[in-house]
Amino acid sequence: MSRHSRTRAGVAMRVVLATVSTLIIVALVVVSLVYRPSWLKADSSAVSRSSVSHTVSPTQLETYCPARMTIADTEAYGDSEYQASNGNVASSVRYTAFGSVFRSSALTLGSDDTSSATTLNKQDADDDDEIFVASGNVDDGAKLQDTRLLTSNDGTGAVSSVMSWATDGDLKGVSAASCMSPALEQSFLVTGTQTGMTQQLVVANPSAKATSLTVKVWGTDSSGTLALSTGSTLTVAANGETVMNLAAAASKQDALYVTVSSAETPIAAIIRSIAMDGLTSKGSDYAAANNTASKRLAFGALSEGDTVSLYLFAHQTADLTVSWMDGKGLKQAHRQTIEGNRASVIDLGGVPKGATGLIIDASQPVSASAKVEDDGNDGQADFALVNATGPSHVSALAIPDQASAKLGVMNTSDQEASAVLRCYDADGKRIDERTITLKAGAATMLDLADIDGAVAAASLDDDGGAMVWNGRIGQEDVAKAKMAGLSIISPVDLKETKEQIRANADMTVVR
Repeated sequence: MSRHSRTRAGVAMRVVLATVSTLIIVALVVVSLVYRPSWLKADSSAVSRSSVSHTVSPTQLETYCPARMTIADTEAYGDSEYQASNGNVASSVRYTAFGSVFRSSALTLGSDDTSSATTLNKQDADDDDEIFVASGNVDDGAKLQDTRLLTSNDGTGAVSSVMSWATDGDLKGVSAASCMSPALEQSFLVTGTQTGMTQQLVVANPSAKATSLTVKVWGTDSSGTLALSTGSTLTVAANGETVMNLAAAASKQDALYVTVSSAETPIAAIIRSIAMDGLTSKGSDYAAANNTASKRLAFGALSEGDTVSLYLFAHQTADLTVSWMDGKGLKQAHRQTIEGNRASVIDLGGVPKGATGLIIDASQPVSASAKVEDDGNDGQADFALVNATGPSHVSALAIPDQASAKLGVMNTSDQEASAVLRCYDADGKRIDERTITLKAGAATMLDLADIDGAVAAASLDDDGGAMVWNGRIGQEDVAKAKMAGLSIISPVDLKETKEQIRANADMTVVR
């Protein structure tokens, strides 16, 4: 090839290469304007996504103690002898705190006057055999107990209870309940809304933010929720309470299953249940939240002469076997199938001689409570509302100030079991410790009056998770007046509350 030809070929090649390079550069510029991968960003992370998980437990507890019992309407109408009256109703409260506690105090709900707070005391802060204790009343309204923990573990928590009693007026007898922790949803099983029954749902909002509530009710007439004549929504102000008359909302039902759900903040709720037969008092009690559904449930502190009605609710049809429990074991009392999504009632009649407990075995998870009735003089009567529960490994019960008490303990397992019961006085000192051993399916009753010293609180350590127990509460003034005075309260589970918190990091969202 001639020199001239080689020159022309080289020039053509350079032109082609220049053109191709220009096109590549233009393409790269266009791509960089349209697409910018995350790995080119200045604030990008070498690991685009990460996840961490932590188990946490609360170190601050709130506990709501309801105000003393009161009738729904205290207005004076007509002749004085026919007017409804609270009579000489009085109240007491016992505050206790167990375990690793920094401090605990109680203040009237909604009050800003911290100088009037009741402070729980422990004589020796380093003595593990002592607990924090204080006493008072709930005459001026509900109380909110605030407890700060040093550490959160099993056996640590706030355990308190309230009691109302009267020997005159329409609230003759005894009403009592363990104080409760707020939650986003509460469930109740109550005795119905037939003539003579008043059911007041009291909802408290201990937070600084108002909340709206949804109330759903199931009755005995049909399956499914009832249409409430008073509406199904409520609003509760911050640090306030509101009351709903369930008897007006869902009348003429033999039993009610009630759920109360909060949209914004945890709430605490109680139902004041009052029975009248004309002008004759037939008793009153607090219905505490019943959030337990299980195939095996039990309750105790029963006595010969009591009559028992059982209230049940299940989301699916369930077959039930109900048995009495005495010192020797189980004695079958009743078998029945209940319909799902419908409240049911079983009349068990009188408690047989020697029986102090009752156990329910079901084919599906059920919720259960009972109305335990006792008769006094001149037609007066009183009743206790008690929730059936399952065993817990560590639990405690506060005995209200000025109350007498008996403890009913039941072994719900299929083999012999033992648990350690510890009792404390009003100074927080441990005054008694004993091991309770029961045969399979057996129950017993312990009168706290037999212990050397006045018992203010008790705890039960049950490593095997077999025991269920309750406190049967009475009051001396009511007993001296020869009136029926009865309430049965449930212990507080002191199992450590744990929550799993997960956090996902995605650095690609940073712009």
